[in-house]
This record gives sequence, structure tokens and C-alpha cells, in this order.
Amino acid sequence: MIRKIFIGKPLHWLVCVLLIPVGYIAGNAVFHVTNFVTWASVLFGLTFVMIMTFWLTSDKGDQLTRDPIPDEDEVKLREYVD
Repeated sequence: MIRKIFIGKPLHWLVCVLLIPVGYIAGNAVFHVTNFVTWASVLFGLTFVMIMTFWLTSDKGDQLTRDPIPDEDEVKLREYVD
């Protein structure tokens, strides 16, 4: 039951749990006002790390989203058929 609610590998959730406090602390310390370039660099860096972690640790057949993401080519073919 709980696996249907929390889709993804435990490592993915661990990365989220570790990165959310970093973002909260940076926002709470008003870095986006006082040190914008540093804040933006950290934000982009953490986002990159998160995406790369998800991408490199996921197999091709893994379900990462609740709803399937349609392939654009399939959608175009269905428009022509319907």
C-alpha cells in the first residue's frame, strides 16, 4: 500500500529529504536577496544533482510518475487516426 503512495526508490526520497532543508535554510537566511548569484548557483547545482541522481539510478522501465507521460509521436499518430 505505501509503495503505491511513495513511487520511486528510497534513494530518490533520501535525496529529496537531504536537499529540502538546504533550500529552506537558504531561503530563511534571505540568500535570494543578499547573495543572489550564490543562491541561484546553489539552486541550479542542487537541481542538477537531483535530476542526475534520479536519471542515473532509474531503470528504463521504472515508474517515476503516477500517470504515464505520453510520447509526443504517439499523440500525433492518434490525432491522425481519430
